[in-house]
Amino acid sequence: MRINRIIILIVSCLVCMPAAHARQEDGSLGLIRVPNNGRPVIATAGDAFEIILLEEAQLHLEREGLVFPLETNWRESRGKRVYGEATLPADLPAGCYSLCGKNSEIQDVNLRSVYIVEALKESYAFAHITDMHTGTTRHKRSDREILLELLGQVNESDADFSLITGDVTDHGTAEEFLSLLEILDTSRIPTFLAPGNHDRTDSNYADFFEHLTYAFQYGRDGYLSFDTKDYLIADEMNVQNSLLYLYRRELRPSRWSVGMTHRYDPDMGMRSQLTLFVDDPLDYLLVGHTHREARTGDQIPWGKTRLIMTPAAINGSWRLVRVDDQGLHQEATVTTVSITPPEPEEKDEEEEKKGNQ
Repeated sequence: MRINRIIILIVSCLVCMPAAHARQEDGSLGLIRVPNNGRPVIATAGDAFEIILLEEAQLHLEREGLVFPLETNWRESRGKRVYGEATLPADLPAGCYSLCGKNSEIQDVNLRSVYIVEALKESYAFAHITDMHTGTTRHKRSDREILLELLGQVNESDADFSLITGDVTDHGTAEEFLSLLEILDTSRIPTFLAPGNHDRTDSNYADFFEHLTYAFQYGRDGYLSFDTKDYLIADEMNVQNSLLYLYRRELRPSRWSVGMTHRYDPDMGMRSQLTLFVDDPLDYLLVGHTHREARTGDQIPWGKTRLIMTPAAINGSWRLVRVDDQGLHQEATVTTVSITPPEPEEKDEEEEKKGNQ
């Protein structure tokens, strides 16, 4: 029964996948950098969204064999990236789309990168998932089986998107990231990722998902994803500190401002803590890392930011969080995904005798 459910989930996500190869052969990002399936777009028909490519290209969306050209306005080049804005067709049907790009030399596809909704909701829910540790062998049951079943539960919930706060891999290898992509793409809803300390081998996280720090809006609410590793050890005048300040200003008009990162530590850089928790404090911060529920001592001592901590997905847990005018409301952690293989079914004596004949 469990295998059948996994097959159904995988098939259900294939409607987002065109026949062309997605990303590069090793799974890393190619021509199209943003959006991607770790930093997707949720929008309504007719909206515009930011695009980041290696080179200018013709862009279109694909879904179920249909092609929808995008009107693109290129704004600037920074280093090895070109930045622009793509406008969605006003009559685009709701659903999950792949973003496709083509120029004279390169073709590229980013699966599950654009989600069109009829309206951005005032009251909605998201899944908080953390510490997936893709590639681990810590349990008798495989990491893949545990995580596929967990995402299956999320698919069956009323979550509108998932926020995944770090340690998405166990050792940060390219092979683990490739396996993570296959698991993520069984999700029917957008998946927004933040890096964890286990994910920072070489430049692999950025190679697969581009940005360590970014912000996005969902309706009237603002979300800010940042990198715990740089937040802990980097120079206080580093790039992320500047981005945190800029993004925090952008999100200031939001109904609720929500941070997502792998962990919080009171000893983190003071400049960033002033930006996020004192001068204009985030309303909420989602974290993982501890593999357990939050305790009183885990709360942020600065400002008024409220902490939401969820146990590890690799141990079978995830949390549904509801959002409305009164704030974020976390539901009890779901722990129904088993981390042990099912016991083999016992055969009765008659069946055993037939089998031995």
